[in-house]
Amino acid sequence: MNKRFREKIKAAFGTKGELWLEQLPKSLDAICHDWRLTIEGEPANLSYNYVAYVKDTMSRSLVLKIGVPGYDFSNEIKATKEFQGEGFVTLYNHDEKRGCLLLERLTPGKMLKELEKDEQIDIYLMVWNRLNRLPSEDLPFIHNWFKALVNPVPSDFVTEEHIETALRYKKEIEESSKGNVNLHGDLHHENILFDEKQGWVAIDPKGVQGDIYYDYISFLFNELNHDLILLETRLKQIASKQALDELRLRKAAIALLTVQVLWAVEDGAEEAQEMNAVLAYLRGSV
Repeated sequence: MNKRFREKIKAAFGTKGELWLEQLPKSLDAICHDWRLTIEGEPANLSYNYVAYVKDTMSRSLVLKIGVPGYDFSNEIKATKEFQGEGFVTLYNHDEKRGCLLLERLTPGKMLKELEKDEQIDIYLMVWNRLNRLPSEDLPFIHNWFKALVNPVPSDFVTEEHIETALRYKKEIEESSKGNVNLHGDLHHENILFDEKQGWVAIDPKGVQGDIYYDYISFLFNELNHDLILLETRLKQIASKQALDELRLRKAAIALLTVQVLWAVEDGAEEAQEMNAVLAYLRGSV
């Protein structure tokens, strides 16, 4: 485990994260013992979960994912179970109490972002359309995310007027919605991987349900690198290929990205400034 991973866990989870890091070696040994796994290595970059490449007693190559137990990781487990089937990584075992998932290892595991930009959109939509969207009683609603708009952390980026705009668009989306569906919640270029047996599949869901338009937003803003022309291309292509109301998609994007900017500011994330610039552009396009 590198220093950056430890710092991210401590920043995100505080004292609970520090305790989890201290106990992680023992937890890892116990899980591997109970599930009869052999550790083969770990990826170079870790985000907010510990990941190990493992093999089981059947010599299957698998991935063991361990997170800080709690609300968010429990939702990821529930969503992973709901999305089982075509277009999603296979789940072999899980333990909600210990905060762990045992998943198939995708080979070679190439990310969608490694392709040329003009190849990405059709593959993204193919995976998007294959996911099980039937609403689940076990998953929370995405409107819980919008609680960030109530008494937000003071910021130079998001003004009171911006909050009012986001809340107004959120209300419009709710009033015009055709109902809730399962949402991946984080379907973008790093969470769509290529497997030599299955083709392109999705991983790492957030685990929520809500209006279907919200599940396009993560892809819209990911891997932009300040390219607003690319953003416009994505907006128009997704709206056209999926037969969506483009204006409604823009409003959903503004509402949800406002929440994500507030989260980024609260976490001290470096990308907050770029996200806010994209948000300002979008507000001017509606």
